[in-house]
Amino acid sequence: MPDRLTRDSPIVDFGGHIVAEGIVPEFIEPLDEIIGPAHNDPDLVLERYRDAGIDRVVLSQPAYMGHGDADAVAESNDVLRDIVDDYEEFYGLAAIPTPAGGEEAAAELERCLENGFNGGAIETMSDGIELDDEEVEPIFDVAEKHDAPLLIHPKIDVSLNEEVDVLTDRYRLNAIFGREAALSESIFKLVHQGILEDRPDLNLVFHHLGGNIASMLGRAHLHLDIGRWPGQEHVKPFDEFKRIIEDRVYLDSSGFWGYHAPLRTTLEEFPASQVLFGTDAPYEPRSAEELRDHAKTVADVTSATDGDAVLGENALDLMVNVDE
Repeated sequence: MPDRLTRDSPIVDFGGHIVAEGIVPEFIEPLDEIIGPAHNDPDLVLERYRDAGIDRVVLSQPAYMGHGDADAVAESNDVLRDIVDDYEEFYGLAAIPTPAGGEEAAAELERCLENGFNGGAIETMSDGIELDDEEVEPIFDVAEKHDAPLLIHPKIDVSLNEEVDVLTDRYRLNAIFGREAALSESIFKLVHQGILEDRPDLNLVFHHLGGNIASMLGRAHLHLDIGRWPGQEHVKPFDEFKRIIEDRVYLDSSGFWGYHAPLRTTLEEFPASQVLFGTDAPYEPRSAEELRDHAKTVADVTSATDGDAVLGENALDLMVNVDE
C-alpha cells in the first residue's frame, strides 16, 4: 500500500511551538522540564519533523503570546526570527504583546512582519482583553494591512474568566473544556458583533479546530434558529452565522490527539480550504511517530486533492513573506 504521506506538495504543520533556550520565562520552566529539549532545541525539532515525514513547521511561542512586557516579547520574537532564518524548513509567527496596549502591540506585529515573519499569534484573552475589545483593533489593522494571518491561541490558564476559576484543572477541566470553549466563544463574538464582516481581509486561524466548533453546530442551530427563542435580536440567525464561519474562519487540526472523528466532522461542516494541518507539538505529539500519526489522520479522512490543501497548500497560501 502506498505511503499516503508521500505527496508532491510539502506538508506544513501550522501549529508548532517552541520557547527558545535562554528566554524561557519562569512560569514556563516546569513545562520546559516535562517536555524536554524538544521544547527549545531547533535541531531536535527539525530532526523530529524529518523523521515524521513532515516537511515544514510554522513556529510560535505560546509563552509570549499575550505577555504584557513588550520588550520581553520583542526579544523573544528576535530570537525566533534568528531560528527561522537559520532553517529553511521553519516559518515564524510573531508573538503579540496585547496587554502592553493596542498601539504598542500593533507596532511590534508590524515590525515583525516587515522583518520577514509569516504572520502573528494572539491569545483569545490577554490580561482580560478579548478579541472583540477595542484594544485589539490596531492589531487587526496591521494584520489586514499586510494580509497576514493571525493564529488564535487559547489562554492557557483560567481560560474563560480571569476573575473566577470557572473550570479548574483539578480534573484537567480547564485544559479539556475551558480552552476549547474560549476558542468557540471568540468565534461567536467576532461573528455576532460583525467584526469579521467589517474586516474582509482579516485572516484568523483558530487553534484546536476552533474548540471543535463543528461538533457544536447542531447546538448552535437550535439556539440561533430564527424565532425559536426570545431575545435573539442581537444575534445573527444560524444560516447567516454558518455562512460567515464557512467563508471567514480558518481552523487548524490540532488539539484532539489525532482522532479522526473531530477532523472528519470539521470537514463535513467547513470547506477544506478553511482547514490547516496543525499539531500543537511538542505539547500534543511528543515524538516523530505521534507527529506522523497526526498527519496520517488528515490523509485518512480526505481525498488526495483536499489532503494536499489541508496538509500544506492552505498554510502556504495564507502566510506572508513566503517564497514557494
